Amino acid sequence: MGGLFRSRGTWKSIDRRYRLPSRLGIVDTLLLELILSEICLDKVTARITDRKTLESISLKICAKEQWSIVGANGSGKSSLGKLLCNALPIISGTLRTAQRTGFVSFEKLNEVLEAERYNDDSDSLGFVSQGTRVDRFILGETAADETKLAGLALQMGFTGILGRGIKFLSTGEMRKVLICKALLQEPELLVLDEPFDGLDQQSSAVLRNLISNCVENGIKVVLLLNRFSEIVPETTHIAYLKDSRIMMSGARDEMLNCDALLRFHAFHYTLPCQLPEIDCGNRTEPLPAEIPLIEMKGVMVRYDQKTVLNRISWTVQPGEHWRISGPNGSGKSTLLALVSGDNTQAYANDISLFGRKRGTGESVWDIKKRIGLVSNSLQQDYRVGVTVKIAVISGFFDSIGVYGDYTPRQQEIALEWLEMLHMEQRLDHPFRDLSYGEQRL
Repeated sequence: MGGLFRSRGTWKSIDRRYRLPSRLGIVDTLLLELILSEICLDKVTARITDRKTLESISLKICAKEQWSIVGANGSGKSSLGKLLCNALPIISGTLRTAQRTGFVSFEKLNEVLEAERYNDDSDSLGFVSQGTRVDRFILGETAADETKLAGLALQMGFTGILGRGIKFLSTGEMRKVLICKALLQEPELLVLDEPFDGLDQQSSAVLRNLISNCVENGIKVVLLLNRFSEIVPETTHIAYLKDSRIMMSGARDEMLNCDALLRFHAFHYTLPCQLPEIDCGNRTEPLPAEIPLIEMKGVMVRYDQKTVLNRISWTVQPGEHWRISGPNGSGKSTLLALVSGDNTQAYANDISLFGRKRGTGESVWDIKKRIGLVSNSLQQDYRVGVTVKIAVISGFFDSIGVYGDYTPRQQEIALEWLEMLHMEQRLDHPFRDLSYGEQRL
């Protein structure tokens, strides 16, 4: 019948809730189909964590409407997406949504990679196991056939990685794979959480075309976005979320022409003129000006038969600032992993960091103490059960978690950073309870 009702955790099929006449006219049938194709949330309060809930969410997505949900990091977008896909426990209110849903997010990506890491048997085998192949992961236990997969992979531009292990994929490649897997389930509703993050320019254009095709084929698409600039032409309506509540919603043009809303949203990403002070007692000794920070000569990295980096030579001098760009899967993250000490193939190559050649007795911590790093892999590895405050303080110790004493001044600096990011109210919350975007901050 095209929809399910859910009220306070109880599911009721639509035909049981409403007894339909045995005979319906054509007009009545069309009207009923329109009603059943609506997604309706009526004053829904749903549990996100023990400390946090979505509060009194009312939203109606009618037939032919395509919505974008916009909000800052931690506003509740991902949780609303889960609610639309029946994945949050309801405390009160009523939800009617599609029977077949697909949800793609960075959190889902991390769950997949954590499961792959847990099942990795490379250590016991004595060599790097390929793990789960992309094509096997996408098809899984579904009835989707390989012909559909091949066609969709060709359209999305990733046929070349179907035989590769998913643990070797870049972030952008993995996003494509998850979207493909969701589409092969033939969803009536597809929710994409920050779909353009991690994609290169060409892949973003491909995804925009794919979203357009989904809409043309009758799939209702909901986008969860940090930026108004990423709203696609197919979007007809926009809702703005803050503090787990819908503040405003309406037609696309009406919302985009609301200057007060755009200014309010921009406030979340405005930094003060002066950043918090650094901890002077935690500084590393500066290097002589003539010593390169990074020096690579003819670097090669291979996994099985796949060459990721091929004879790369690269030098970074003090005072230089570099931007590394390239399509998804080109080796950007692998290159930086050689710098951060997180790729063991660094020892098989001619690489010098901060004046010391890799493999000459330096520890990985000698390297990390001179590097500030933000990456998807670091975020995936930060799995310890600590509070938000401790996660920030751990930056003073180049560690995941804090395993010794920290100074009052280090705590003060951590709190200053949280205040600057408008997250001071979350300092004692579990780090793992934060949204993906909040964790990145």
